[in-house]
Amino acid sequence: MSSAFPADSLWDFSLSLYANRELADACLHLQDQQGVNVNLILWCAWLEYLGVYLEDAHLQEAHHHIDAWDQHYVIPLRQLRRRMKAEFGTADANIEAVRASIQQAELAAEKELQRRLQQISYGWLEQNGAVELAGEAMGNRYREGKNLRRYLHQAGVEGGAIDSLLQCLNGVLRNI
Repeated sequence: MSSAFPADSLWDFSLSLYANRELADACLHLQDQQGVNVNLILWCAWLEYLGVYLEDAHLQEAHHHIDAWDQHYVIPLRQLRRRMKAEFGTADANIEAVRASIQQAELAAEKELQRRLQQISYGWLEQNGAVELAGEAMGNRYREGKNLRRYLHQAGVEGGAIDSLLQCLNGVLRNI
């Protein structure tokens, strides 16, 4: 792995974006209403920010590497955390402590999912001799959202929802 890529760069990039409440809410809305994977949204944005564009085969390979992890660990932890909040509310400090622990496990599972995405991305870059190019592209501003459009279109998201998310994302990216 090239030194141009910090070990946690996808995770750090995601945390920077997700700190924006409007963007986080837009991503969660797409996740809850249309079943998209927020981690794939963030990964698509990260790659394009680095100057790397996805093909359909890349998305398919990404799904192959993360879908089982997502289905077996990330989603069940999220569902459990949400179910506890719906069942018990937030008034009981003991239950909230348990829910907070579950949320930390959920975040750790998401971080592992992103590590897997980052790992296959580096493999593609190294295989194509593009590690240096992508490293030099770091700091370039986000472009048209080609990666995100490709993923969300494949996921069945309508054009207006895609445009809204891209507008919000571009606003956030101007500030990082």
